[in-house]
This record gives sequence, structure tokens and C-alpha cells, in this order.
Amino acid sequence: MRSRVATSVALLCAAVLLGACQAEPPVQPAVPRAVASTTPSPSPPVPPVPLVAWHGPVEQLFFHTLVVRPGLAFTDDTLGHSFADYSVTATEFRRILTSLWHRGWTLVDVHRVAAGTVRVPAGRRPLVLSEDDVNYYDYARERGQPWRLVTDSAGRVRAELRDADGTHPRLSDDDLVPLVDAFVAAHPEFSADGAKGLLALTGYEGLFGERLEPPDPAAADRVRRLAQTLRDSGWTLASHTYGHIHLERDRLAIVARDTARWRALAEPLLGPTDVLVYPYGGRPVAGAAALLASAGFHLQLDIDIVPRTERRQGYTLMSRRHVDGLAFDVPARLAPFFDVQAVRDPAARSLEA
Repeated sequence: MRSRVATSVALLCAAVLLGACQAEPPVQPAVPRAVASTTPSPSPPVPPVPLVAWHGPVEQLFFHTLVVRPGLAFTDDTLGHSFADYSVTATEFRRILTSLWHRGWTLVDVHRVAAGTVRVPAGRRPLVLSEDDVNYYDYARERGQPWRLVTDSAGRVRAELRDADGTHPRLSDDDLVPLVDAFVAAHPEFSADGAKGLLALTGYEGLFGERLEPPDPAAADRVRRLAQTLRDSGWTLASHTYGHIHLERDRLAIVARDTARWRALAEPLLGPTDVLVYPYGGRPVAGAAALLASAGFHLQLDIDIVPRTERRQGYTLMSRRHVDGLAFDVPARLAPFFDVQAVRDPAARSLEA
């Protein structure tokens, strides 16, 4: 069963990949030196950004893991074209963040959207940002995706990159989490109430790039500590189902079994999780949404081109827009957020031909 799931996902979800553009070695601790005993004046605290209530619809944008080695990802084969269709590059994502900032968008927490308590700086608009398949699958690593998410010696979340054969590990900021973290630090009004975004994970190849089956206590401990760091810094963790299953067509028994497997693997490491992101955006078969709600997933997210927040029995259903190569082909739909022509990296994407 597991081999069929892994094969299916490798073919159908080939949108999750990354590589390594601007890698750098791990941060090494400085060697202590004797210095003069002068104490610098402390920097004045940054005043909190005043927030006002928002009462309109809330947009959501989602990405798959970023392509950071286009030469390995955008090749003229089935997987390469999947990368081109369902991903954006790290360069494109940087440009998107800058555009979102200049166009007045501010990141908010998905739970506040569901509760109707969204707040933003005056004159700005709320946005939920999310990333799917934050797992760093085996099939994508040789195509330039990072090996895993890690924390460096300074406590920052970064991407660990390796060569295709798994050698020469080094750290990079060319991944969605470190890029958003850095952008929020530089632009405080880009985040309201400390929100960063939503990270949706499957389980069949572990979590955050750590392989957990068969059990690996050291890897599990790394996941547990990383998850806490992410939560503490404004990231929300979500289920993307254990096996990236087709909720829109799989039988209820399959959904129940998959949910139990995800809970058993992920909850002890990630902590309580009440958000579920539908794989492929497919809405569940009859009874499955209620089953997921009874399992604690009170926020459920699909895909659409308009913002929706619908109260259902036992859960809230919300929609997200996809941002990827296919979405770039319909630029008018993304015009409120960025100019596709200004964001798109044609030099990188020309490699797919």
C-alpha cells in the first residue's frame, strides 16, 4: 500500500521541489576575543504596529516548495514540465513578496480569518500565505530541492542543501520559510499579530525532510524542536493528509485510515493541528469532511480563484488561490497581487524547452 501511495504522489504531486541557488556554509560560532569593556547603548524597542479591524473577504495564496536550481528542475521531461507548471522559483518568490508589500498586503493568521477577528495596519489588506508539501520528497532531491528544513546555530530556520548524491551539505536561505522570515523582519507592517503563514505536510516520507519510518529518535527530536521554533515564530502547521490522497474520490474507509496514520505520526511531533489542506484541492467525498472535522480538523482549505469563507457543520471551509506556472498563464487573476510579467523569470523557465 505504501509503495503505491509513494508512486502515485511522485507522479501526481510533482509540484514540490527545490534546489539550491545561493547556498552558503553553516554558520560557525565565533572565536571569543578580548575586547574593551564598553557597553553599547541598547537599541530602542520597535513600537508595535497599530492594527485596525478588517471586515471584508480575506485572500489566500499558496505555493509549493520553491525551485532554486532551475537547471535541474525545468527539464524537457514529464517531471520537469510538472515543476514548471506547479512551482515558482526562489527569484520569482522574492519578487512576489516585494510586490505584495508594495501593493499593501499584510500577512494574517488563518485562525483569525475563521474567527472573523482579522486585524491589519490601517490602509493595508489581509492575506494568508501557505506552502504545500513541506516534506522534501526523495524523488525531488536530485532535481535541486533542499534536503530538509533545519535551524542553524543562531536559531534561524534555513534550508539544508546537498548535491544530488546527498553529499556536501550546506545551508541556504533560498526557501519559502527563511525568505518570509527575513522579509517580515525587514518590513514589520507585512505581518499582523506575528503571522507568517501556513505549512501543510504529508507524512508518508516524514516531516520537513526528516525520514521517520522506520522510527528514528534523533530525526523525531529534530522535527519536534523545529516545529516548536516555527510555531513560536508565527507559522501554523497543517495536515495535507498522510499519503496525499484523493479526498474527492477515495472511499471513506481510506480517508479514515489515512487520517489515523497522519495523527499517529505527526501530532506527537508537531503538536495539536486543526487545519487540513485538501490535496489537489479536491473536496472530500460525502461524509469525509465531517469525518475530518470529528478528527479535529475544524479548518479545511480547498482551491478556488475567489476568496471564500464558509461555515459548515463542524468546520469552516476556506479557499486559496494557487500561484505557479499555470497561474502565470492567466495573469489577470493575479493582478491584485503582482504583475506576472515583472515577476516571471523567463531565463530560468526557458530551460524547460
